[in-house]
Amino acid sequence: MPSEAMSGEARVEGGEGDWLALARRGQTLELARRAQQGRSTAGWSAARALELALAWLLAGELRQADLALLEADQLDPSLGLVPDVWGLWPAPPASRSAGRQQALALAERFQRWRHPHPQSLWQELRPQLQANWRSALEPPVGDGLLILGRATAEPDVAQLDPPLEATLAPLVADAEIAAEPAASSRFWQRLATIRPHWALARIRAADLTLARGEWEASERWLADPPASARRNPWFHDVSARQALARGDVEAALLAWDEAIQCAETQDDANDLIPLFAQRRQEARRGPGVLQVRSLANRGERDRALALLARLLEEDPQWQPLRHLREQLNTRSAPPAEDAAGRQGDMQAVLDRAAARLRALGVAIPSAAAAPAAEGQELASELAALERRFSEFEARFALA
Repeated sequence: MPSEAMSGEARVEGGEGDWLALARRGQTLELARRAQQGRSTAGWSAARALELALAWLLAGELRQADLALLEADQLDPSLGLVPDVWGLWPAPPASRSAGRQQALALAERFQRWRHPHPQSLWQELRPQLQANWRSALEPPVGDGLLILGRATAEPDVAQLDPPLEATLAPLVADAEIAAEPAASSRFWQRLATIRPHWALARIRAADLTLARGEWEASERWLADPPASARRNPWFHDVSARQALARGDVEAALLAWDEAIQCAETQDDANDLIPLFAQRRQEARRGPGVLQVRSLANRGERDRALALLARLLEEDPQWQPLRHLREQLNTRSAPPAEDAAGRQGDMQAVLDRAAARLRALGVAIPSAAAAPAAEGQELASELAALERRFSEFEARFALA
């Protein structure tokens, strides 16, 4: 594709907005809505219909692009957008409208985008991308990359030489991601857009958007993954961290289980398996404990106990989990019916809390020397302190 075929941006003035920008972002519903608004204006013309056709091509909607081209032909048959191969119709007189030259230029670009020559286009784009990977994010190179990627996405299409994936992946690696996280995220999302079956692109896009707190975008890149992604342990690692971000500890643990199973077949299994096991342990001992407490405090005792049982199954010897089980069981025990029973419960709380505080080196007054009312108040305060220390243990046990 010659350079001029990718130069500039077709913009629609008068409030309709930049259709190509919508197409680059994949906002096809908004593009259709604004196109309908444009058709209702007095300035609707063949040139504008061709601008719309280019936007549909960039969005990957070939049928809509062809329909917009037919619409442009009906608005100005003299442009010859749909050739009369059999000579069935008389040639219309050439239009002298002010937008004719613009329409012809747009029609020429449409033909190049609609029927690209992938290897020629790749030879043009590759040196520009290797010189500056950020050019993939803006027109004209970015638009050409979208067209190229879709033209060669199907498995039965002849692959580019050298391969697109092997050429573009090294351009934005760990160093570039650390230096420019926002641009790097956009770059990998662009690659995942043009190569939806490329596992690395999908995983990178999901990981980088998750790191930036763009959870909805991250979920979209993990949705309906190709089989190659499901065999990749890093896909499940990202899924686990995403589940943890939305507060689903159990789903995170299951995903790390999948990551460990996939890692067993990898050459670097000795590095990956301990890493995923460590992340799973941190999830159990940190967010896992906090989620059990949150469920219990909201009155969802059954869910809290079910999650706690899962955590204890994997970490039976970790003391804060065992203590948490004792707390939940104590909280769910029926209240004593007589005053002596209530006093015994209070004394048990006092004794347990006092023992924990003394172990931590905290001096406490004797509850026996305090009046009854003060003793009850002290018991409540000590119980609250005990809960706080348990939470702190859960948060910092791995520190």
